[in-house]
This record gives sequence, C-alpha cells and structure tokens, in this order.
Amino acid sequence: MSGRVRVRDKSSGTEGTCANRLSERPMILLWVFTCTSVLVFSLQLKGTPYLSVTNNQSDSLELSVSVSEGPPSARGELRPYCDGMMDYFEEKALENAIAQARLFHTQGGNLKSVQNLLDGNIDATLKKLGATFIPKGMTEEQGTQDVTQYLKSYYAQNYDPRGGYGRPLPGEYKPKNHPLIHEGRLLEVADPIGTIERWDYSLGPKDLECPNLLRMGERGKDGTKWYCQPMQTKKNETNKHIRRLSAMDKDSSRKNDCHIISIGGNDNWMFELEVVTVMPGCITHTFDCTLRNGTPKRKPDRDDIRFYNYCIDGVERKDEHGRHFITYFDIVQKAQLQAPPIMFKIDVEGFEFDVFSSMIQQANSNDEITIISKTSDGAKAHHPPSYWLPQQIMVELHWATRMTGISWMPRTRTTAEIALLSGMMYTGGGYMPIFRNWIKYCPSCMEVLYFRTLC
Repeated sequence: MSGRVRVRDKSSGTEGTCANRLSERPMILLWVFTCTSVLVFSLQLKGTPYLSVTNNQSDSLELSVSVSEGPPSARGELRPYCDGMMDYFEEKALENAIAQARLFHTQGGNLKSVQNLLDGNIDATLKKLGATFIPKGMTEEQGTQDVTQYLKSYYAQNYDPRGGYGRPLPGEYKPKNHPLIHEGRLLEVADPIGTIERWDYSLGPKDLECPNLLRMGERGKDGTKWYCQPMQTKKNETNKHIRRLSAMDKDSSRKNDCHIISIGGNDNWMFELEVVTVMPGCITHTFDCTLRNGTPKRKPDRDDIRFYNYCIDGVERKDEHGRHFITYFDIVQKAQLQAPPIMFKIDVEGFEFDVFSSMIQQANSNDEITIISKTSDGAKAHHPPSYWLPQQIMVELHWATRMTGISWMPRTRTTAEIALLSGMMYTGGGYMPIFRNWIKYCPSCMEVLYFRTLC
C-alpha cells in the first residue's frame, strides 16, 4: 500500500510533499506537522482500491491525501518514490521529470513523438525507394520527391471542405506498383537508419539526469559503463554511499548487502575489476554461457567476482548446443542474493527485449515467484517478485542484431517498438532513463542507464 500527502500554504502558495509507505492496517493515521499546528487525518479503508481526499476546511492550509492498494501496474502514478530517492535526485527535479515521463508514456506523448518522426521521413522514404510523385498535369521529368511540401501548398490553394475524403491525390507516385506504395497513394514510411533519431523519438524525455554519475572504465572504450551515485552532501566530501560500501569491505557480515549482476562479458573482466576499485565491498555476479567448456580462462581469483555458466532470456530453456538460458528471477536465485541488486549490467545483442518483457511481467504477477533470503539474524525473509527488481539497469539497447537465435534478426526494431519497451519499463517497473550514450560507430546501439524511481 502506498500514500502521498501534499500540503499547501494558501497565503504564500508554497507547498510540500511527502511520499510514504503506509502500514497494512484498516486504519491509517497521517500526521502533517506545520510550524503552527498539527493536523491528524484518519482514513478508514474498506477494501477500496483507491481513495483520494482533499480537506479544504482550513483557511490557511490545504491538505490532499491519496491512498492506493494493489500491484504497481494497477496503481499507476500513485506509486511512491522508491526508498532513498532524495539521496540521488533533487525533489523538484524528480517531480518535474516524473510529470514529463507520465505525459510521454501514459498520456499519448509517445504516440505523438513516433508520429512526428514518421511524418518527417515521408520524403526521405521516397528517396530511399527511388520513387517520385508526379503532380497532376506534369511530366515525369517534373516529378518531385518533396511530396509533403507540394501537397501542403496544393491543398492550401485548393480548399476542400470535406478534406479530400474519397478523392484521389492530385498526381501519382511512380512506380505505381511498388510494394511499399498501397492503393497508389499510401506510403509505408521507413524508420531512419544511421542517425540517432530512432532513439531520440522513442526513449522518452531526458529531464532526469544523475547529478553524480560514475564512469566505470576508460572513456570511449568498449565496455565502459555508468552508475548513478547518491549526491555528495558537501564539496569534495566522499559520499555516504561509497563510505557504506567501503565499510562492507571491512565487515564480512555485511557483504551480502551490495550485489551487482553482470550479463555477458566474453571472458573480459574489465568491468568487474573496476567494480572492485570503485565499489569495494560489492559482489559482482557474472553470467555467461558462451565460453568454451563453460569455463572462463582469465577470471580474477577473487571471492567478490563470481561466475555462473548461464545466459539470460525471457524463458528458461536449453538450446541445441546445451547452453542453459534462464530468466532474471532465476538469476537472482542462482546468485543467492540477500538484497536486490544495486545494478544490473546487461549487453545481450538484442535479447534485452524478451528479457525485460519477462522481468517486468513476472515482477507484476501474482504468481508464486517469492524468493527467500536469509536475514542477518538467520531467519528467512519472504519478498514478492517486485522487491528483487534492480535499482539501476545499465543496458546496451539494439534495434538491429546479428544473433541468429533472435526471431526478429532479419529485420530492425521500429521506433514504435522501442517506445513500447520504454513505456513498459516506466509503467511496469518505475524505471526512467537518466543517462544515454549513443554509439556512433554502431548507430543501432544505445547505452541507457535506467533508474527505478517509482516502487
């Protein structure tokens, strides 16, 4: 269950918010403290999935409360911030970014964005097809590939109160029988290739940025990754996150608090060794089933770098070569995690679409996927699937792949498909992109750092 309280001073216009986890009780007391008074607000819940109340009885203060029950997918924007969000982002910046993400992913912004991209590529598609538009009364030599500008000018001069419904175009495409030109007038517009546009129009707003971004690896090198650290409280002060991780390195009983899952690597351990340097005390669990004989030859001999002969996919399976593929939640179990991973690093050349779809679906399901972890006192703690979602996901996304085991390998992923993926990450998992790095030598690749802001 989650709740959100907003208090506004009517005289000054200032306001504040508080997002809290509410206890699972039929009676909930929300205390809102001001400099002059204490307000006590009581809600009696009787199984209603959503309750929103606004109290306008005070002349100086306005109190609004919203309470929700049910899984994140049902609660929508009533989800609270994940724990510790104010350690990573300024509250105002976070609120503004979530508002923009909501507009894009849940209120039609993504549809408009994809439409704008395709509208802008009508003429470019004609050029790619080697086709032209021959205006009525003109010869083929007078044909144009700037059809959008011509039609805009033509209809401005030839007003039709019915919008031209049922009437042919004032001209024709050549060649007429091209498979991507339907009924002589409908053009199948192609997504752009070789530019960043497909990513810019699909991933969503860039409003939320990490104030304290940590680069892991040399700049410009393949394998370089990024991680969002909590904000530093004072200039040149080592942030409390790294202090906490350093303390773990000295206290073996706390090592189980910090986990990183790394998918793939091809026996290259640069990332794992970088973690040892910048995040002492964290354990990196590396999964890769593509190595010969299932054994790495260059793995560092360290207990905080662990290897597992598995690959990841949307379903558990074995291929014709005996390689074992498992899901994200299977990986959490194999690694015997005691806490959700702070980072999930994945570069699987196109498999990420199925991996994320499976991960988000399982996280929001009512299935018995509860994972049992041992607490510090030796007891067993049960958590629902959503608890085990990683805080941050560092992924290389692809709209093209050469992996023969992927069903869509012969084609490209469209802008609309990427927008649907990004929307799923936000609405189903509370993830927002806080950093992106376009790889110019691989235009179909985009490195994205997702942060789970809503839980």
